Amino acid sequence: MTATIISNLPVFVVITPLFVAFILSTFARRIRLVESLVITVLALGVLGAGYLASLVLMRNGIPIIYSMGGWPAPWGIELVAGSLSAFFLLLVAGVSLPVALFTVDNMTHEVGGSVRTTRFYVLYLLLAGTLAGMAVTNDLFNVFVLVEVATLSCCGLVSACKHPRAAEASFNYLILATLGSALILGGIGFLYIITGHLNMGFASMELSRIWQDYPHVVWIAAGFLLVGFGVKSALFPLHVWLPDAHSTAPSPASAILSGLAVKGYMICLIKVLYNLFGSTLIQKFALHRILALLGMVAIIAGSLFALAQDELKRRLAFSTVAQVGYVFLGLGQVNAQGLTGTLFHIASHAVIKSGLFLAAGAIIAATGKTRISEMVGIGRKMPITMAAFTIGSLGMVGIPLFSGFIGKWHLLSGSLTAGSTLAPLVIVIGSVLAAAYLFPIIRTAYFEPAQAIDGQDPGVPQRIALILLAAGVVILGVAPGPFLELAGRAAVELLALK
Repeated sequence: MTATIISNLPVFVVITPLFVAFILSTFARRIRLVESLVITVLALGVLGAGYLASLVLMRNGIPIIYSMGGWPAPWGIELVAGSLSAFFLLLVAGVSLPVALFTVDNMTHEVGGSVRTTRFYVLYLLLAGTLAGMAVTNDLFNVFVLVEVATLSCCGLVSACKHPRAAEASFNYLILATLGSALILGGIGFLYIITGHLNMGFASMELSRIWQDYPHVVWIAAGFLLVGFGVKSALFPLHVWLPDAHSTAPSPASAILSGLAVKGYMICLIKVLYNLFGSTLIQKFALHRILALLGMVAIIAGSLFALAQDELKRRLAFSTVAQVGYVFLGLGQVNAQGLTGTLFHIASHAVIKSGLFLAAGAIIAATGKTRISEMVGIGRKMPITMAAFTIGSLGMVGIPLFSGFIGKWHLLSGSLTAGSTLAPLVIVIGSVLAAAYLFPIIRTAYFEPAQAIDGQDPGVPQRIALILLAAGVVILGVAPGPFLELAGRAAVELLALK
C-alpha cells in the first residue's frame, strides 16, 4: 500500500484535494467535520510535497515522470516532478495549510453560515489541487485547463465575501481573466499547429527544429502567451482586476490569491518560456528584454500606486503588482542567478503576502477599521497580529535575515551578471518604495498616540497561522536551505534547454 502511494505520489498530490472538494458539500451541516477534513488533506499535502521534494533532491535533478493511465508521452498525459515542480508543490502545501488554519471558526463574519463556508472550502481545495497540477503538468492543454479551473475558483473565492463590492470585483476579474484565457488558448493553438505536439518536451524538440520556417507564428504565439499570462498574474498595466478583487475578497481568500494563485500562473509561464521555447529562442525573439522592461515598470508603478492608498488591503493589493514585477524582471535575466532569485522571490512573497493579508484581515475584523490612518495604537491592542505584520513588512522590504533579502540579492546578482545597470537600480528603488508604503503602517500602529479603539488578537488557530507564516519569513531568511537549493537546481535545469 505504501509503495503504491509513493509510486503514484505525483498524481496523488493533485487528485486528493480535488476529490475531497468533490465530496465536501455533503457535510455542509457539520462544519467542524468540514474544517477537519480540509486541515487533514492539506496536512497530508505538506507531507506528500515534502517527501516528493526529498526524492527529487536525492535523485540529483533526475525528474520523476508519471504517465497517466500507463500511456507514455506524446500519446498520454505526462506529469513531471522535477526541481521546479517540487519547489512549487512544497510552496503550495506550506502556505495553504496555515491559511486554512486561519479560517477555523473564523469565516462567519465574512462569508456567512455553514453552507456558505463549506462552499468557500470547496473552492479553496479546488484551487489548491489545481495549483498542484500546475506544478507537475507537462502538457500544454492541461496547462490551459488548470488555468481555467484556477480562474473560476478564484472568482468564486472573491464573490464569497458578503461585501456588496465583491460581486462587481468578481465579475470584472472574470471578464478580464476570460480575455487572458482566450489569448493563452490561442498561443497554445499556434504552437500545436506548427509542432503537432501538446507535450512540452516533444513540442520543444520540434520547435527548435522548425522555428526558422515559422518565425512570425512563433512570435505571435509568444506574444499571446505573454499577454495572457500577464493578465492572469496581474502584470502592470494588465493588473486592473487585482486591486478590487484582492481587497474585497475574504481575508483568507486574499491571502491565497495573492500568495499562491498569482504564482501558479507565473509557474505556468516559466514552464512555457523555458521548457518549450528555451533560453535561445527567448533571446532570439528579444522576449528577455520585454520581460525585464515590463518587470521594471511594474515595480515602480505598483509601488507608487500602493503609496497612494489609505485602505490597508488595497495598499497590500497594489504591493502585489509591484512584487510581480520582480518575478518578470528576473525571468528576463536568462541566467542561473536571476532565475534562482526569481523562484526564491516567488516563495518569499507567497509566505510574506499571505501573512500580511491574514494580519490585515484580523485587524479589520477586530476593530472594524479598514483605513491605515484609523489604526492608531493597534500594535498595543493586537501585539501578535502586528508582530506578524511587522515581520512580513521587513521581509517585503528586503531587510537582511528575512526572506525577501535572499531573493532580491540573487536578483541583483543576476542583473549584474546580465550586464544591466538599470535593473539593479530599480530593484533597490523598489525596496525603498516598499519601505515607504509599509513602514508608515508600523509607525501608526506602534508609535502614534493610542486612541480608544476596540481590538484584540484573534483566536488560537488564527494566532498559530500568523506565527507559522511569520516564522517562515524568518526561517527562509536565516536558513533558506532546501528551498534555495531547489530553486538553484530548477534554474539550472530551465537553462539547460537551449
